[in-house]
Amino acid sequence: MKKTVALWALAGFLATAGCARAADPADPNLPATVTGVAPEGLVILATTGNPDPFQRQIGGNVVASSDLESKLGPRTLAALLKLDQQEHLAPKGLIAPTGEWYNMVAPTLTKDNFILVDKTGAARRLSVGAVAGDNRPTIVADASTANLPDTVTGVASPGLILLATTGNPDPLKNEIGGTVVPSGDLEAKVGARTLAGLLKLEKGEHLAPKSLIAPTGEWYNMVAPTITRDNFILVDKSGVARRMSVGAVAGDNRPAVVVQVHEDGGTPWYVELWYFIRGHVTGS
Repeated sequence: MKKTVALWALAGFLATAGCARAADPADPNLPATVTGVAPEGLVILATTGNPDPFQRQIGGNVVASSDLESKLGPRTLAALLKLDQQEHLAPKGLIAPTGEWYNMVAPTLTKDNFILVDKTGAARRLSVGAVAGDNRPTIVADASTANLPDTVTGVASPGLILLATTGNPDPLKNEIGGTVVPSGDLEAKVGARTLAGLLKLEKGEHLAPKSLIAPTGEWYNMVAPTITRDNFILVDKSGVARRMSVGAVAGDNRPAVVVQVHEDGGTPWYVELWYFIRGHVTGS
């Protein structure tokens, strides 16, 4: 059986371009360069890797990308880059006068993605919007861990394991409280575009029938049918959606952010429904 390739939950979810979300102009840590129409220099940086035109626009210092690699560390970079497709940082980046770092994602598999490290040190992967045609930056992946709940930062509780492997949210509700709602509520919350980036729709993946909204605002929902056996969607209290493995297949029950989905045969839908009704854990 192939294991789901994942990073520990201390890394952010590496979303596909299909689930990008607009950079929030109300976020005090995001620079103005990414909260509206991108400056021409940023578009050039994100699409060619050349930071010089952007430097002429906003000032700052051009540095080697290795400086950014050292600043972030390999674990954070692994959460932001598709290493299995040889993604890496373009040779040069820009440190803005206000402290932000900018560096293109290379090679140009996505054509217009770049890494932004804000003045607090939080790292994000963005699209500059050149491919979309509007030059409005959107967040593709976020490596910040500030909004991850305790439920996914250590060994998973029995209730979370049951939710992720059977779709039954009741045991997790009994542990942490909250409200069970139809998964359609979660679909409406995150939107079709985000879900398309989290689910393998071409394989018939969808959300299990019920979600749990925790008292602290997080949403939990199993990914069904169980071709991966233990994946679930977590929407944190800031609204960022991640696909996670609960760690049941790996055998350590430590939740991890899913970077690449590998099918392992899974469970037929009618067996899955039986386990959902019975509330039992599927075998791995």
